[in-house]
Order: sequence, then structure tokens, then C-alpha cells
Amino acid sequence: METARDLTDAERKLMIILFHMINAGKPLSLPVISLRTGRSEEEIRKMVDDLCERGWLSLENGRLKVMRSVIK
Repeated sequence: METARDLTDAERKLMIILFHMINAGKPLSLPVISLRTGRSEEEIRKMVDDLCERGWLSLENGRLKVMRSVIK
């Protein structure tokens, strides 16, 4: 099973940002996430798709959900 150590630094950073934004009830917006990660919107889309395929994130009822936390 893949652990948080197996994620790239960019993936971990994205996961932490998504985790905090979702838990705070803030709307997820690509421009804001792009600004916070320092990555392009296209890179973020690709990372989110990859993380969904690998079971770190899921899309439920049109909303992104963090399935596994990188924070201990």
C-alpha cells in the first residue's frame, strides 16, 4: 500500500492544501490552489486525476474528497 512518503513533494503539498480547504468549508478553486502550490492549473488537474486513480482522492457527488490523509 502506498504511503505519504511515496508521494512527490508537490502531491503532498496539494493534498495538505486540499485537506485544509475542504475541512474549512472553503470552495476549491483552481486559481487559488494554483497560487498556493505554485503550479499551473493544468499540472494541478493532472495531479488530482492521478491522485484519484491511486485512491488518495475521490470525486463524490461532484465534490472532491480526501480519502487518505498525509497529515499524522
